[in-house]
Amino acid sequence: MTKLGSYIEKLMTTVVDSEEEGFVRDLALSELRRLNMDIEEFVRKHASDNDAKESEKTIKTLLQEETKNGKNRE
Repeated sequence: MTKLGSYIEKLMTTVVDSEEEGFVRDLALSELRRLNMDIEEFVRKHASDNDAKESEKTIKTLLQEETKNGKNRE
């Protein structure tokens, strides 16, 4: 992960470097946008996976509590 962080930092430095050619700055900015989309997709996917798992755990806990309290018994 450290490599990705330093790579992103270098891209950001390139974008703000006024001595760098405009074309190179545009390429760096395009790469940052691509990385941003990839990271956003990763976060969205894993956040929804985690949310689903947490919801499932909560439902199971509630059902267990109802069973302990005798509410599911007929």
